[in-house]
Amino acid sequence: MAELTVAGRTVHLGSGRLGMGSLALVLSALLAITAGLVMWGRPDASFSAGDGLLRSYQHEPSTAWAIDDADLPGYSGSGAITVDDHAGDDWLLAYPSGLGRSIVLVDGSSGRRQWSAPVRVGLGDCAINADHQIGCAIKLGDVDDGFYRADHGTGELERVGDLDDTARVTAVGRNFLRVNQTGYQAGLRTLEGREIWSRVFAAAVTPSYRHGTLTAETADGSGFVLDPKTGDDITACTDCRVRVYPGGVLLDRTALDDRSVSVHPRSGSTVASRPVRSVAGLTVLNQPSTLPVLTATGSSAFLSTSGHFEIIDPGTGDLLWQIADDSLSKANSRPCGDTIALARLDRSRVFFDLADGTRLGELPPPAVDQPDRDLDKLDCVGSAGHVVVYGSGSQLTAYDADAGKTAWMLPINGTAGIVDGYLVLTQGTSLSVLRPN
Repeated sequence: MAELTVAGRTVHLGSGRLGMGSLALVLSALLAITAGLVMWGRPDASFSAGDGLLRSYQHEPSTAWAIDDADLPGYSGSGAITVDDHAGDDWLLAYPSGLGRSIVLVDGSSGRRQWSAPVRVGLGDCAINADHQIGCAIKLGDVDDGFYRADHGTGELERVGDLDDTARVTAVGRNFLRVNQTGYQAGLRTLEGREIWSRVFAAAVTPSYRHGTLTAETADGSGFVLDPKTGDDITACTDCRVRVYPGGVLLDRTALDDRSVSVHPRSGSTVASRPVRSVAGLTVLNQPSTLPVLTATGSSAFLSTSGHFEIIDPGTGDLLWQIADDSLSKANSRPCGDTIALARLDRSRVFFDLADGTRLGELPPPAVDQPDRDLDKLDCVGSAGHVVVYGSGSQLTAYDADAGKTAWMLPINGTAGIVDGYLVLTQGTSLSVLRPN
């Protein structure tokens, strides 16, 4: 077995079709000499669906708790139950009710309802701030239109200000970002309604606050990293996606004349306005993972006959490791949490640890009569300790990436996601949480 030692870490290249004879695992010698490679582990922050990290699901999980239309007063009988927001074990469940929605607070670890009655927000929304205070914009609900504080213990409402046409609410630290009904205007306010800043976007905006970073993407394809204190652009781009990681932010530009990725590190909650690295002709694979995986796009990808992938540090732009091989496919590789499954041209797979490039196990090409084991057709749900979970609308399939074999399978009838590291299933008019093991 061939080995390469870099920065005190041994990367096993393995043998077989991706052995030394055909595998080109190329690491930047210049970076290794002058700066060394920064090896990442799991982030210390709370679990995030965007990072694809799960709690331990080594074996087929059982249901920890479930809730359905029979448990929720006023459920309209159609539409899904969703987790609208969460802070630790405080989860806000939303469901269709009358004209709009109702929201109820539950304990995410047990499923116990915290409120005896839901808050009917109608065409409004609720969010939980960093102090576990709950702010709700209510329009056409059971109380007069306005912005309310919902008591954490009882759900009782205290009006704290006017509605001001608020339709969506996102918690940003201790404050609340409120987007109006048209989606064009957004403003940050305290729970009591004091305005910190307000601005109008050129198209409907969808804000997000992850890893202490406030971002926004608009319906016209633009992306923004915002200063939460002022609402001003720290950096922005058109025809792009904003990718947030524990160590930094990447702007992934997709315009035909500007296919590129720029890396903006973060120090605490401050994102650098200028990139520390920009690379042309690359794009970020669109799967939840702890580290960005870059691959060729545009004409360079079209002309290539095989795949090439680079894993970088989102805080510095440094190359951690890269891989290119004549047997690698350009398509259908699946980064997922802390692991990546690279596709070969013969449709077999090989797993690698995303942080340091350690080669793990292999999977043979999928059988034609087993579509639920064909990673080409599955999406990443998340991973924990090299157990990687993929999903379709009919089944969850987990692989032991170290051993290169199926760990467990679970039939479902809906969708799977991550909330605070838990596997959450939405199936018809029920929502269930799977117990870690």
